[in-house]
Amino acid sequence: MSSAADQKFREVLLQLQTQHEAASRQLSMVRSQLGGRERDRKVTTLTLREIEALPRAGPTAPACYKGVGRMFMQESRNNIENTLKAKEKEIGEEMTVLAKKAKYLEGEMQTAQGSLRDILQNQER
Repeated sequence: MSSAADQKFREVLLQLQTQHEAASRQLSMVRSQLGGRERDRKVTTLTLREIEALPRAGPTAPACYKGVGRMFMQESRNNIENTLKAKEKEIGEEMTVLAKKAKYLEGEMQTAQGSLRDILQNQER
């Protein structure tokens, strides 16, 4: 094999290997983000469920507070419930986007892996 063809072969291998590593790195980041969003969703759902279980009216109705920096401010229960529901919906949308991104990156990795395998098998022949 000529040195020019050998050099081109090495460049293609290096490019595919770099592409695979980049996709792998991004995939691990996306998976960790998905894990974080999953934890956020669980906490939000649990908080909403606990607030909804509290009595709504009467003398036993507790006051609701929202954390703001280093203090807590009293806020209406409806406001807190609406905020938590909106946050839950937003987290769900983010998780959908991240799941699509993870699927795309997995495809990228498989494509790069397949290309590397094909090139190496053709080189052996």
